[in-house]
Amino acid sequence: LEARHSRPWSRRSRRQLAGLIPRGHAVRARSLPAAAWHAEPSLRHVVCAQAANLLSASRLVLAGLWLAAFMSGDRRPEILGSIALAGAISDFFDGRVARRMNSADGFGQWLDSLADIVFVLTALVCEARAGAIPVYIPVLIATSFTQYVIDSLMICGSSTPVKSRLGHWGGVINFALVITLAFAPPPRWPATLLRAGAPLIAIFYLAAIFERTLSYRLIANQFGVTKSVTESVVAVGAESED
Repeated sequence: LEARHSRPWSRRSRRQLAGLIPRGHAVRARSLPAAAWHAEPSLRHVVCAQAANLLSASRLVLAGLWLAAFMSGDRRPEILGSIALAGAISDFFDGRVARRMNSADGFGQWLDSLADIVFVLTALVCEARAGAIPVYIPVLIATSFTQYVIDSLMICGSSTPVKSRLGHWGGVINFALVITLAFAPPPRWPATLLRAGAPLIAIFYLAAIFERTLSYRLIANQFGVTKSVTESVVAVGAESED
């Protein structure tokens, strides 16, 4: 009987307690989750928009980790191999993420290229210092990248990197070198074979540099044709005025 009488009292007490809460507080309490939900998409958009740039920037951190491992004398394949694979995976996905999120822009493309060259040169300069590859390999890669930047900004006047066919495959070879040396450093046979084939790799880099040099002649010819056409138009206009 006592329990039976306690139930309506508990229901009445809940109603009474609910009536004690000011109405303004109840409205604000109900509106807070809605406000938070409306603010969430903008935060999600910012994170998604920068996801590709964060993937690219991660290679700068990985370059520092590779240098730290090299300076400490720790060249274990499980350490360097993990760093190399993480760098290759981030390079594979950053462009795809940028296109998927519709956030591809000039800054992201330059960050991608800069992160690539910093990571690759850090790894290959360390390996060249250790004697795993000839010194001219990272020198040619740095020369090719310098030409790539000058070509894009000064000659073509583009706000985004101007890629070439051989330059694209050169980037693939760069990461292949890093991964091979990470997992199979000398005297293992992949690294030994890689050092023996270094002259052929150097010829490929020289061919990529020469390909861009040929494009300068095409640009100069186009500029010459445009200039001659402009001069002809000006001359015809002057004759008509006379």
